Amino acid sequence: MVDIISKREGPRREDERARRFIHQNRAAVTQLADRLTQGGYSANKAAKAAAATAPQTEGKLIHDLSPGTARSHDTGDLRVKVSLNNRVVAYDGGSGRQAHLLGEIRRQDGVRYFALATSANGFLSDLPAKVFDPIEELDGQIIDAACPESLLAQEIAERLGYS
Repeated sequence: MVDIISKREGPRREDERARRFIHQNRAAVTQLADRLTQGGYSANKAAKAAAATAPQTEGKLIHDLSPGTARSHDTGDLRVKVSLNNRVVAYDGGSGRQAHLLGEIRRQDGVRYFALATSANGFLSDLPAKVFDPIEELDGQIIDAACPESLLAQEIAERLGYS
């Protein structure tokens, strides 16, 4: 391979002529390329064009908002915890994946209480019936010294049949 070093800026005259020639004969070049590749050249160009018009997901966070489905690496060992940001969640003990957002602990007039994840409480979607029905009575439960967060999490886990 030979590198030609020139003091001239920009493309060489020969390169410009070759580009112009190929551009003027684009139809013939495409036809020859399709014959040599048995149609693969045009199919590849069409696939690239379709991929370019499809929504790009690179650099974006994608959240699956469907109800907690069993994944191959989930162990089925569901647990309940109150996180540091006062959200009450059911999660898989093996993988750590969140199965359900059960609600959150809110504060109103100096009183902390458990707000169940329902649209009436300002959440986007309600819990599935199999999760909602057993813990429905705990909506509005006051959190204080008599009923701390750990006792609430334990009560929810027992009602849902989690370990």
